[in-house]
Amino acid sequence: MKLFLYNLLFLILIPFFVIRIIFKSIFDSDYRINFLQRFGILNKNLNFNSNNKIIWFHAVSLGEVIGSQRIVKALSKEANIFLTVSTPTGLRKAKEIFKKDNIEISYAPWDFYIFALIFINDIKPNLIVIFETEIWPSIINIATKKDIPIILSNGRISKKSYNSYKRFNYLVNNSFNKLSLVLAQSDSHKSRFQALGVKKEAIQTSGSVKFDITASSSHYFPEIDSFTKNKYILAASTHKGEDKTVLAAYKTVLDSFPDIRLVIVPRHPERSAEVNNLAKKYSLQTSIETKQIDSNSQVLIVNSIGKLPYLYQSAEAAFVGGSLIPRGGHNIIEPAFLGCPFIIGPHMFNFESIADEFINSSSCKVATDEKSLSTEFINILSSNDNVFSMIRSANDIIDRNKGSLEKQVSAIIQILKREAK
Repeated sequence: MKLFLYNLLFLILIPFFVIRIIFKSIFDSDYRINFLQRFGILNKNLNFNSNNKIIWFHAVSLGEVIGSQRIVKALSKEANIFLTVSTPTGLRKAKEIFKKDNIEISYAPWDFYIFALIFINDIKPNLIVIFETEIWPSIINIATKKDIPIILSNGRISKKSYNSYKRFNYLVNNSFNKLSLVLAQSDSHKSRFQALGVKKEAIQTSGSVKFDITASSSHYFPEIDSFTKNKYILAASTHKGEDKTVLAAYKTVLDSFPDIRLVIVPRHPERSAEVNNLAKKYSLQTSIETKQIDSNSQVLIVNSIGKLPYLYQSAEAAFVGGSLIPRGGHNIIEPAFLGCPFIIGPHMFNFESIADEFINSSSCKVATDEKSLSTEFINILSSNDNVFSMIRSANDIIDRNKGSLEKQVSAIIQILKREAK
């Protein structure tokens, strides 16, 4: 009955999902490419080693694709991997990261029972691994009926998500109860998962694989070098509602550091024109990366993905977006690892335990508005001692928390081998 009600609701919402995809495809054509995959229809032959088991691994978007890449690569040595995502940015990044690996990549089906059943019957997974937090009642129900274990890897559930699931507990409680294993990032996440119905014996605290970051091969981007050879501050992964605060703060920073530049990397590249128009309202000289870059511009708007590591390494300081508005923040381990002092907003609920550790050790700064953001940028730009202390403390945190990757890969492979018997 619960699953029937869930799917009835989903069926009613499908037309709205379709309209949303069509609307978003106006700004990003990749939304409508492979559209049938949303309905579970692949229309592709799987090029798998017939001797290996199949793992369906899901990473919802760009951040999850980047964060899970080492797990996926490790698992691909033991099994065939079918990787699904839900967004075009995630799809493009997955194809870039795994272009040399024999990994199938597609959009995940919407969680309507028929779509999920078509998809599962087509790829025939022996194991399903979901990265971080995606609870799909239809997929979980089908997998349970087919005796396919479901693992939540790097599991996290914020207070906000916990309260949302609690409100719909009638519909989702059985889904949590059917999870084979949850590898939770922290004890607080573990407690929330248990309260939502995950069996005590099916959950363990494993930390976050994002701490197991390694240095990637360095890239040089000549198209933006004429701008980034100047000293600049960085606003990374910003969302609508944050750019105005960043630009206003930057105007204040210019009073103390008139030669400092600003690089803005919107989380969604299609917003670059919107950010550019906003910057002009502040009488700032701007350039957009994919158009002709004026090296004399004060603000560069980067509207492509894959350049953040390069930008973090060269920036004097960075603001990590998604945190001044209630979006939950983005990965702060990357700037910490790359030696970039960084500032976050108050809304870091998607990285709550990680953010708390950085804040409590003074490894980052917290800003809540335009005034505090400009103040923190100025403080970092004014004090080398402050910068060195932040970087050293951040490195200590990363070193203390390494090791989750090996634990999670080992736990996943153990269940895969158990199912193979």
